[in-house]
Amino acid sequence: MISEIMASGSQQSQEADMRICCVIQVRMWPIENKVPLSTSGLIDVIKMARSWRKRAPDRPETKPTIVMSHNGVSRCGIFIGANVCIDQMDMDHEVDVFHAVKLIRINRPQLIDMKDEYKYLYDLMLHWYMTNPEYRSLELPPENSSSASPNHQ
Repeated sequence: MISEIMASGSQQSQEADMRICCVIQVRMWPIENKVPLSTSGLIDVIKMARSWRKRAPDRPETKPTIVMSHNGVSRCGIFIGANVCIDQMDMDHEVDVFHAVKLIRINRPQLIDMKDEYKYLYDLMLHWYMTNPEYRSLELPPENSSSASPNHQ
């Protein structure tokens, strides 16, 4: 479910800053701290959030991403981890899920602290890679085995 809300800044000045915030509510996540069975739903959510962010005005302060979950950690950690990994894939054309999680956990050690969440993040990144052909266009072609063998006369 997607909603847009508008917030205004301080009422003391005559020109209050207005900000539009997109709220994407995910209802497919299982109860408790279990991860979903499929990565498709979260991939769609990530694509919606990134698409909305691209359409937002160009000022950086108008593009905040606010991530919330029922307990403040389990779902947020996977969403944040996925976005860190996707940004890494976009910039470096490779991904290191272990390093991304390690960076996140420096400031938020409670995020992605269960083995199931960690595995789900790996599966999510594989799904992201497989459903975005622009990454596969950067792959090196397989080596030609005939060029490696000596010429036979």
